[in-house]
Amino acid sequence: MSAMFASWRRAITAELCWIEPDGRPVALAVTPLVVDGLPVVALPYAHAPVVSGLRAAEQAAFVVSDSRSLRRDETGRAAIGRVEVTDDTDGGLLVDEVLGQELRKYPPSRSLVDSPLLRRENWWWLPRIVVRLDPATAEEVAVPRRTNPRAHRLLVRDAGDRPGIDVVEVRGGGERLSLTGLAGERLRGDGAGATVFGYDYSQPDLERWESWSVHGTLFGDELVVSGREGDPERDLGPLPLLRRLSRHRELSRGCRRGIAAAERARHR
Repeated sequence: MSAMFASWRRAITAELCWIEPDGRPVALAVTPLVVDGLPVVALPYAHAPVVSGLRAAEQAAFVVSDSRSLRRDETGRAAIGRVEVTDDTDGGLLVDEVLGQELRKYPPSRSLVDSPLLRRENWWWLPRIVVRLDPATAEEVAVPRRTNPRAHRLLVRDAGDRPGIDVVEVRGGGERLSLTGLAGERLRGDGAGATVFGYDYSQPDLERWESWSVHGTLFGDELVVSGREGDPERDLGPLPLLRRLSRHRELSRGCRRGIAAAERARHR
């Protein structure tokens, strides 16, 4: 087993990165799972709109960079290669292959599918968009570990037919962000599209898992911002009961919509 695959097996959270057909880099925080010894991501269908461009991407990066998912002396790892994206609308992969892993790594799933009764009630949580990395094409690289979730971000940029991955510290605000590579390297941005991505989560329950990203163009060590998503200052405290129920309904509706769209596409 490679060093990266070993890190992926142990990690609680990880990052999936790719380049959209329009050239915009995208990153997504994911739960790292393993099938037949190889890295897999099994996304609920609420993520279907976000990952639609991944199906057309030539390559993607599976990354483990959060220090909370790494051993004390372990560096971050990335594997970049071709991926296969498939629809598992009957939920067989989750139930038959990775349910135990998901319940251990992502505790919120316990309230949804930790018994046959819950699995019948929350059937929409079982179907998944499955992303598999082709090990024959994967190139492994070391990346610095992110020890400060708010200040240390993943920099994903268009490197031709694949995403380029760096870990940076972000300074400044507004429409221009100053980026410093954690390994001390010059970023040497050449005007290609880039995304700076980060996330944080509540421990140990992962009830709150918030992501944020800034999109733009990288010139040298400066990102000229064109768009933002999420808020790195958002509180990670417990949700009030009404907000928790509302979030559950939103998640259910998002998954149901994604599943229905996948079923329609399959029968065309």
